[in-house]
Amino acid sequence: MIEINENIIRNFSAGQEKAFRILYERYVPALRYFAAKYVEKAELIDDVVQDVFVCLWEKKADFTTEGALKAFLYTSVKNHCLNILRHQWVKDRYAEIVLREDNQEFFLEHILEAELFELLMAVFNELPPACREVYRLSLEGKKHEEIAEILHITINTVKKQKNKANHYMRERLKHIFAFLCFFQNL
Repeated sequence: MIEINENIIRNFSAGQEKAFRILYERYVPALRYFAAKYVEKAELIDDVVQDVFVCLWEKKADFTTEGALKAFLYTSVKNHCLNILRHQWVKDRYAEIVLREDNQEFFLEHILEAELFELLMAVFNELPPACREVYRLSLEGKKHEEIAEILHITINTVKKQKNKANHYMRERLKHIFAFLCFFQNL
């Protein structure tokens, strides 16, 4: 392996384009080969290597030795490739989910879920502010004592507000619950 002259590293760090071209020509083949161990498509490999050299140029003042420069290049190529692989995995997973869920029944279930959530939120927002706040804290798993302490009210008031919210929500949503029970049995 040919070692890079210390003057080339120094000149590169000072911003000389000729030194950059020498480094580029020296490392591109090895970096392409290295990237190909992670990524198969030639155009992606070229993009990775180009991006890494752009980053290298932007950080040129940080390098004083060939070892530091090489470590940066190989680590950057590996990280860029891993990011591409992660992105591809996410795209593949999304496509898989869409294909799997791309039937009418599943689509309608998602719509029903969204509509039900919107309805629940609308009814929840109809509650008086104090009652809504007690109920929200209760849904977060807080105990009566904690809610009373947070809102500076008595435990008895917490119980009354929570009971009032439960009664109101149950009354407003009773037809929806009947529909859901019917829908579930289909």
